[in-house]
Amino acid sequence: MKRLATFASVAAGVVMLAAPAIAAEMVFGSWPPAGDYMNRVALPKAFADIAKESNNAVTWKLVPGGQLADPKATFQAVQDGLMQGGLGISTYVPNLIPSTNTVYSTVVFGDDTIGASAAALETVLLNCPSCIDEFKKINTIAASGWTSSPYQLVCTSPIKSLAEFKGKRVRATGGNGELMTMLGATPVAATLVEAVGLLQRGGLDCQFGVHAWLKIFGYADFAKNLIEYPLGLTGPALSIWNREALQKLTPDQQKTFLRTQARVSADMISGFFVKENNDVLEEMKKTKGLQVMAPTDGAAWGEIAKKYDAAQRQKNIADAKQFGVKDPEAIIEAYAKNRDKWAKISKEAGNDLEKLTAAFQREIYDKVDLMKM
Repeated sequence: MKRLATFASVAAGVVMLAAPAIAAEMVFGSWPPAGDYMNRVALPKAFADIAKESNNAVTWKLVPGGQLADPKATFQAVQDGLMQGGLGISTYVPNLIPSTNTVYSTVVFGDDTIGASAAALETVLLNCPSCIDEFKKINTIAASGWTSSPYQLVCTSPIKSLAEFKGKRVRATGGNGELMTMLGATPVAATLVEAVGLLQRGGLDCQFGVHAWLKIFGYADFAKNLIEYPLGLTGPALSIWNREALQKLTPDQQKTFLRTQARVSADMISGFFVKENNDVLEEMKKTKGLQVMAPTDGAAWGEIAKKYDAAQRQKNIADAKQFGVKDPEAIIEAYAKNRDKWAKISKEAGNDLEKLTAAFQREIYDKVDLMKM
């Protein structure tokens, strides 16, 4: 009886939370901490614009810090209407959205964060029918998205060479895990949130990611040695939304929503992964004693990165086919073509938020129809 009562209580809670799918106010459950740029800047601005332009007919409540769902459970929670939006990372659920994960698993070397982000988003939203189909199957729509800036390693002890890096346990997922293996480390497929405790308890030696995470997730409290060598970027991270909820909006409300997502995408790239990412690095040096050191054998790291870059295509194709993706080659080729296209646009726009937003709107969001997603 106690078990039945507990189930009834949970079910009642589900009904109460699911109601916003057909009501005016909806819920975005975000697993990053409240201080994350997405929760602190990008989404509040978008939700304020939506409320203003709809005369408060559509409002969103942002619940940060994983209070409603963790990174892996976010997909199920959005699908079921426990919340109407969340942050989705494909590598946590590659079986659900393997086509999108084919893009995410492609490590892009270089420093064009803006171009890579736009290219990844355009590929998923406009050039990947199987991506859209996979989201439909789980009652979701992907809207805004971005790649990271180039990843670097931060470790609990100083590492000056590949020889010292060998055998280290590193949080890395998707294609990054394969790269760490080639570098001689042991990848650990933990989430960004789980990595905090693992670093603290000694379950991880290094975290692979961007500078801003040192502050957002508190990695710099336990890992104070940054290896100054960029090792590619990945993405897109995507905002995912309950499909039924978005498709019940009026046509004008849908257009407003898409306009805000164009800006969220541009803002996450220019404001967070470019500007704030660099600012946090300097802050962590001053406040946390972060030590930054280039490896003494940088050329050796570069050679392994080149070998991985040459081999990753076939590995990603094979992985995608194992999950049932029929034509992963076309997805990878579209991503490469879009990176070439956006390389020019990103140079023209620079890190100007307004110019980037306009480019995203023109090249991507003006071509998106939520009723067909």
